[in-house]
Amino acid sequence: MWRWALLMGTVLAGAMDVAPPPAGRAPEAPPQAIGTAGEERKTNFLTPILLDTDIGTDIDDAFALALVMRSPELELVGVTTVSGDTAARARLAAKLLWESGSQFVPVAAGKPGKPLPQEQARWADGFSSPQIQQESAVDLLKAEIERRPGRITLVAVGPLTNVAELIDREPATASKLKRIALMGGSIAHGYGQALEPAAEYNIASDPKAAQAVFSSGIPILMAPLDATAMLEMGPAARQRVFTHLTTLTDSLTILYHLWNKPAPILFDPMAVALLIEPDLCETKDLAIRVDAKGFTRVGRGKPNATVALKTNPRRFFGFYLGRVAP
Repeated sequence: MWRWALLMGTVLAGAMDVAPPPAGRAPEAPPQAIGTAGEERKTNFLTPILLDTDIGTDIDDAFALALVMRSPELELVGVTTVSGDTAARARLAAKLLWESGSQFVPVAAGKPGKPLPQEQARWADGFSSPQIQQESAVDLLKAEIERRPGRITLVAVGPLTNVAELIDREPATASKLKRIALMGGSIAHGYGQALEPAAEYNIASDPKAAQAVFSSGIPILMAPLDATAMLEMGPAARQRVFTHLTTLTDSLTILYHLWNKPAPILFDPMAVALLIEPDLCETKDLAIRVDAKGFTRVGRGKPNATVALKTNPRRFFGFYLGRVAP
């Protein structure tokens, strides 16, 4: 019903020559997918996805959401927020969606956690939209998965708290996921140039949740530090995005300056990119277990995850920029 109400409000506002709230420029139409020879590549079947994110602390979540919106192969059916002030994160995600023409994507906040830096959330202070749901994150996940059993890919680019709650509270629903694609973990590479594995943030923030996810039996596509820690967005790439001058890239520019750090590392967008271009990374099926400190260890036995172990940053950025700032 909320989608119908929002649609009717927009139509009536246009009929009365009154811009529907919130104010902003006209939404952008998503680009056509272009093949390597410049021809249009048509997609017969979209991949429906749910995005679970801690947008607002690091900047890569916003860049991941931007990639989702600019990828016509993907159908974003909902966004949920996790960690810290989840309501502020939900407002931020909803505003980024609204400004970019995705006003009908529902957004729901998870349970709030301990306070964390969320400077980007100031951009959405006071923002409201019918797409921000009163139901909880897990309720939204459940509703969308039940609507499309066996088809949904849940893309988790934050701590796995919401995903684990879904598995614990609604195991029958969780089993209807097609797979979970996540950014998290570390196999043989740490942060930066470190060659020693690390307790990666998303996993170490809630190790028990990660243990529940990796032991759930749901197929997992994993983008760890091994394939993401080297994805530093240099000055030329930033300039290309920030001077592209669309509503989406203008929003990313504002959020980047609120983030107020030099070079983003696009950890999270890789989890999205692998859904569209699996050969961006060398992958291997591994049996992953999570220890109490949040390390992801390779064990024996049946593999439970397809793990990205190596990538070519130049090729990744060619793909990413071709979508977000073509």
